[in-house]
Amino acid sequence: MYRAYGQMPFRHPSVRTMDIDVAVPRRLKERERPTIDELLSSAGYKVVHGLDASIVKYELLSPVAEIEFLTPEVGRPGGATITVQRGLNAQALRYLQILLENTKEIEINDTVSGLGFSLVVKVPSPGAFVYQKGLTLSRRHSKASKDLYYIFDLLDSSTEVWDLILAEIRSLRSRYGGRWFRGFIGNLSKYFPESGAEGPALVTMQYSGPMRRDTFQNYAHRTFRNFIQVLQESEPPR
Repeated sequence: MYRAYGQMPFRHPSVRTMDIDVAVPRRLKERERPTIDELLSSAGYKVVHGLDASIVKYELLSPVAEIEFLTPEVGRPGGATITVQRGLNAQALRYLQILLENTKEIEINDTVSGLGFSLVVKVPSPGAFVYQKGLTLSRRHSKASKDLYYIFDLLDSSTEVWDLILAEIRSLRSRYGGRWFRGFIGNLSKYFPESGAEGPALVTMQYSGPMRRDTFQNYAHRTFRNFIQVLQESEPPR
């Protein structure tokens, strides 16, 4: 969304997946119209369960597409799936309220298969996206490589986006408390103590651009270390 319709510049090749994650509140009103489950079912999507029983997805075979619904986790961590609307289950994840409460709207005007359409999509703000990804790194070991590359891709997109993300994260620190901020900084610091550490290597695994891999790995490390240092210097004394 950021790349194709958000008018944001990018310097590096994108990493894409076949699935779409949709963040939703813990309760969605029906408002006397078809439910999301009914709409997806009528469009040919089938409900499938992952290896983890808490993961419920909607899959379409042609064209291949996969949608998963996520909602904020409340109370003790448990990875539970809750019913957010009749027939619709969403996986409850920690820190997801950051994505729901800090958004921007992207206007889409496009043509697919000869049919034109126009709509507005609400997406997380870049700072909220980076903050939530950083906070969940310790919980998403299998997806850390892509998550770190997504963060890097945004941080290195432009000076304007870099400044925007820094300002947003400082604001998020005030809104959600110092403990979350320290967790965010701590998670990133564990991955990027030096250029040969796990973090730069994981980011490099996703890179498909022209830069030499060792050069890119050093570059990714510097990008993250600069980001961490700027945020640490701006943190008020405890």
